[in-house]
Amino acid sequence: MPTVDPSAPLIESSAKAKELLVTLDRARQQKALNERCKGRCLDNEELLQKVTQQVFAGKQRAEAGRLNAKAKELLSEFEDQVSYTQLKQFNTARFLADCQQTLQGEALTHPHHKHNLAPLQKVLATLQSLVGEGASASHYSGLLEFAIKSIERCLTLTEQSNLDSQEWAQVMDPLLILLKDLLQSAPVSQCLVEAGEAVNRMRFTIEECTQAQANAIAEGEMKQAETLYYQKIKYQEELSGLVKKKFDALEAEQGQAFDQPLKHIHETHNRANVEISAILKHKEQLRERAAADLERLRTEMASVQQEDYTAATQFTQAAAESMAQLDGNHAQQQQLWRQMEEMELQIIRLGNERFEEIQRRLRSFEREERRKVDNSHFLAFAEEQQSLLQLTIKNCELAEEITDVVDECISSCCNQMERRMREIEKEIETTQLGIHEEYFGTFRNLYLTIGDLMYKKERNVEEIDKKIQKAHIQQEFAMETFNPQAKEFSQEKKALMGLKQEMESQLGGLQQQATHAIEWFQPSEKALIEAGREFTHPVEELEGINASRNNKLVEYHELMTLGEDREDEHAAELAEIERLRALTTSHRITGPASRSRNNISSELE
Repeated sequence: MPTVDPSAPLIESSAKAKELLVTLDRARQQKALNERCKGRCLDNEELLQKVTQQVFAGKQRAEAGRLNAKAKELLSEFEDQVSYTQLKQFNTARFLADCQQTLQGEALTHPHHKHNLAPLQKVLATLQSLVGEGASASHYSGLLEFAIKSIERCLTLTEQSNLDSQEWAQVMDPLLILLKDLLQSAPVSQCLVEAGEAVNRMRFTIEECTQAQANAIAEGEMKQAETLYYQKIKYQEELSGLVKKKFDALEAEQGQAFDQPLKHIHETHNRANVEISAILKHKEQLRERAAADLERLRTEMASVQQEDYTAATQFTQAAAESMAQLDGNHAQQQQLWRQMEEMELQIIRLGNERFEEIQRRLRSFEREERRKVDNSHFLAFAEEQQSLLQLTIKNCELAEEITDVVDECISSCCNQMERRMREIEKEIETTQLGIHEEYFGTFRNLYLTIGDLMYKKERNVEEIDKKIQKAHIQQEFAMETFNPQAKEFSQEKKALMGLKQEMESQLGGLQQQATHAIEWFQPSEKALIEAGREFTHPVEELEGINASRNNKLVEYHELMTLGEDREDEHAAELAEIERLRALTTSHRITGPASRSRNNISSELE
């Protein structure tokens, strides 16, 4: 609504009281003047009537001529001076009722209502102050530019009206609060900085452990290498936990940076829609009522103007007829004065008719003056009411346009903010997929490390089984021959079985770690598959690596077996030679006749 000075009603009441006193004083003066003019006309007519009723004589005829001339002057004076402008009250309430006006008083926009730009100027200043502010300023620069242009247009329209911009500023307030919060929101990647630094530190630790493990293997320190294997697995499990913390941080950021702001955007937009609908409905109803009042007022004005034209025409005709009758009366009197003796009765009758006609003329003129005053009052009221209604309609139209601009501004801002939320959602999804890929790399390293250690442990268990089987055979053979070494073989077998149990326990722990790692990888595996990312599962990759290792071991074993067979043949030949040498030595000692040196030499050969 337009801004009104609180002291205006008191000043207006005081002015109206003074104006009323002046009007009453003028009305008393005008009434006295009207009565005085009317009384002088009637007094003169009474004298004229008396003269016409007396004995006719030349002196009386001259007096009658003088009085006739004076009567004409007084009649002209009466018509010039008599007025009812102060006697007829300006009845606005009756005019409003006659014209069926529904809008009255403060419901109409008055010229003294001044436009109020301060609230929208404050909104504009707030929007301008937000430009370039906050961590997300670059994402909302276009939105702020559009909002500033919209508010500047609203201010331009408000300057052309008598409107108060407070109601539109109130609609914009929740949007400004929401916009300030969104501008201060940090980028999504900010929530992963701390976790990323921890992951990088852990990866550096794993790289150091891997380097130390490689150095230990190169130097043959297998015990230290095995310890480093477990240490590396521990670090990789911790790395998996750190990578998972990124999911937790990203999930918390999604609620703070996307879910809650999007909810606030929808709530702000819905609230603005309700308030704007109420403003539009009120302005449309006011404009419709003002338009209907203006139409009825114009219809009534046309009717009154037509009545005024008809009445004025009739009065003019009546005045002309009255003047013609008076002139004729005067001419007849002159004729009767010449025929005084014959027309005495006629003179008296005409004098009476004149007196009556003058009275009727005075009453007619008074009625006409009252009608003119009523008509002028109505026309003045109609002009003022028409001006107020037209001004009200203009302000309603401007208010509707301003409301449309504010609605467009709020809707566009909310839509742009919602699009930004969708961008944040997409950024979160992309970041999540990147973390899943990062976790895949971490899981692959962990699983292959565990698998490598398990493979070596399993081969170690197979070697221990062979040693246990060999110790068992040696123990059985020694027991069959009562060899004292049977106890040593038994103790060796027990030690090997204990070592095997320890190795199997370690394999169980490693298998459990590998199972847990696979379970932890399942959400990332599902996410990567849904994203269409192609990858080789570490389980399948480990199976291929182990198969390749087994093939190489088989080749190495075949080469080692072939070498052992050749060594066995060579050892058999050496044993045979030793046997023949032993036989030769025996024959030299015993000297049998059946064996000759040549035969021995041939056998040796």
